[in-house]
Amino acid sequence: MSKETNLRYEQPHKPSRLYHEYMKKLQANDVNIVSIAEQEGLDKKELHDRWFEESNRKVQAKAYQTQKKHLAEELKLLGKASMMVRKKALTLMIEAEQKMYDEELREMGKTFHKQRV
Repeated sequence: MSKETNLRYEQPHKPSRLYHEYMKKLQANDVNIVSIAEQEGLDKKELHDRWFEESNRKVQAKAYQTQKKHLAEELKLLGKASMMVRKKALTLMIEAEQKMYDEELREMGKTFHKQRV
């Protein structure tokens, strides 16, 4: 090999104009791919957020329905308890009036004989 040929291969390689255009297109394509991927990620995040809001609304609606059902049950139990209290108060009042009536009859000398069974 001659000295000139040897030097030609040792010199730094200068890429051609086509190579530069090809690299620019590759970089532009990479930028497009990255922006598309970012947009898809944002779309997926937005979709997830909308799904989460809808799911949250459903959960809140279900919780509201269960609270409403529990409130109805509590009101029913409260009504029963109130009725039992009123019955007991009425029973006590009737017993007190019966004792008072018996006492009045005893004072007048008219008592009734009660036999235990």
